[in-house]
Amino acid sequence: MHPVETILQTTMRELKNIVDVNTIVGNPIYGEGGAVVIPVSKVCLGFFAGGGDFPTQAVAKKGQPDFDAEGYPFLGASVVGVSIMPKAFLHMQGGQVTLLHADCDNTLDRLVQMIPTAMSEIRDALADVRAQKTEPPKGNEP
Repeated sequence: MHPVETILQTTMRELKNIVDVNTIVGNPIYGEGGAVVIPVSKVCLGFFAGGGDFPTQAVAKKGQPDFDAEGYPFLGASVVGVSIMPKAFLHMQGGQVTLLHADCDNTLDRLVQMIPTAMSEIRDALADVRAQKTEPPKGNEP
């Protein structure tokens, strides 16, 4: 096997260890009162691997361990860059699921994030008003 193939195989094996499913959708974090928080992240990955056989100015001697079959030394490298940024947190408690964004850049983003919570509160308030209208008035009994 050529040394560059070994470098590529080693790089790919290590990348599988670095970036797995638990990196993107993290392990659940359990809190008090049955709350569960699951982090969701954005993973950016870049890598470069390569190499080659390069002649030296001096004549390469056959049979030395640092030289390949043609007598040239091999030069290779592998570089990996990984960026992991949290994007959101999935919060579950009491049968309710909420998505908490980690990167609210402006007021509009915050308003959009608050819409599901506001709608839920309005729905609950309307249900309470309807329940009060259907109940008979108390205190007017003879």
